Amino acid sequence: MNRREAIKKTGLALGFAATSPLLMHLVQSCESKKPLGWKPKFFNEKQALLIAALADQILPKTDTPGALDVGVDSFVDKMVAEVYNKKEQQQFVEGLDNFEKNCELKNGKIFTDLNNEEKYDALFSLQSEIKYLSFENDPNEKPFFLMLKELVLLGYFTSEEIMTKHLDYIPVPSQLIGCEPMESNQKLRVGNYFQG
Repeated sequence: MNRREAIKKTGLALGFAATSPLLMHLVQSCESKKPLGWKPKFFNEKQALLIAALADQILPKTDTPGALDVGVDSFVDKMVAEVYNKKEQQQFVEGLDNFEKNCELKNGKIFTDLNNEEKYDALFSLQSEIKYLSFENDPNEKPFFLMLKELVLLGYFTSEEIMTKHLDYIPVPSQLIGCEPMESNQKLRVGNYFQG
């Protein structure tokens, strides 16, 4: 039995009505909603929580940091707010809202309330839709999930934590070496590799 159920049963056993303001306050305080930890610039809080859940599912924490560990959710918010034009912003928000509605219709609950297996299935179906897209498709007609995935990957691989601690990043270029063999224990190199 979880804490929420225990409080409900204790309240009922003591004769409180389920609508009692005190009991309802206690039940609501048991909600397992995670706070964002940052203030959204473009999205409302519900949308920002959904972005965070999607980013975490795309790049979860393993032996390296996950998307949320390096602030990818706030990066997506900032990019949509400051880089996307009005049409792209509208397209992104509509895609986000449609995804949430479809998720609720299919599963009976919103994405953030799904278990990991259900979240995986929801994203797998979206990934299947974008797998066969042609580069000739109009960039303005990109599916929502492709737009999101691009932002998540961009935010992750350009974050300071990933660039400096998990990739072989040389920040100050000098001489370009076009093709050079990699060592067996060498980290993945980012961009052009220069050596002085």
